[in-house]
Amino acid sequence: MGLLRFKKKKIIGAALGSGGAKGMAHLGALQALNESGVCIEAYAGTSAGSIVGALCANGYTPADIRQLLAHLDYKGLALSVLTAGSLRPAFAVLEDVMGESEFSELKLPFAAVATDASTGEEIVLRSGSVTRAVLASSAMPPFFRGVEADGRKLIDGAFCNAVPGDVARSLGADFVIGIALSPVSSYCCGEWITTSGKRIAMRQTGFRGCDILLEPDLAAYAATDVFGGARMYDIGYECAMRRMPEIMRLLREKSISGGIRGSF
Repeated sequence: MGLLRFKKKKIIGAALGSGGAKGMAHLGALQALNESGVCIEAYAGTSAGSIVGALCANGYTPADIRQLLAHLDYKGLALSVLTAGSLRPAFAVLEDVMGESEFSELKLPFAAVATDASTGEEIVLRSGSVTRAVLASSAMPPFFRGVEADGRKLIDGAFCNAVPGDVARSLGADFVIGIALSPVSSYCCGEWITTSGKRIAMRQTGFRGCDILLEPDLAAYAATDVFGGARMYDIGYECAMRRMPEIMRLLREKSISGGIRGSF
């Protein structure tokens, strides 16, 4: 009797980049992928991308998240955040949706990327409180305080890995779709000033872990443009739809059909 051999199902992952309010473009791009039958089964996110990734990994669709955001009082929330000097008021909203979820309770693999404020080291968060991890990944100084974790102060992951394609791959993704809310050329070379004043050259390479990288044109928007969300959503959607033939071709070439609803 011959041995039965089972092929491992190939997984499609998403690497969702940083960008504040421009994260609405993530929802548009993910909606386009969803409508086209592309099933994302692992999420890695930085800053705004970590918020979207956490919600998606917990089972929310892009349409669900857009509906949740439509009911937010942005002016009141912004005032609370600025008064507190922390994103904690905003993440109280996330806790209302997610509950006190631990990473182990999520429906799909998820990781959030943060930066060690003292060293500039990349910290990949994959255990413990999901909301706390997302808060650390999104804490952009000097506006928001960092998050203490295991003796480290963690801040926004955009400083070390703005589009974490390599992290998505480490979650088991065989094919990674990255979404960059700013041109990745701006991440290639930079400088980090530690809390002690030491200057460290930073060269990001995480985005190179993506098999395809979507770069919606958001040059007209800032990370604080919370009232431009509808148009940014459309830009993300249109960008993904333009690249859909290329995405499908690459999936065919890599023989990845498990993450596609229906046939090619």
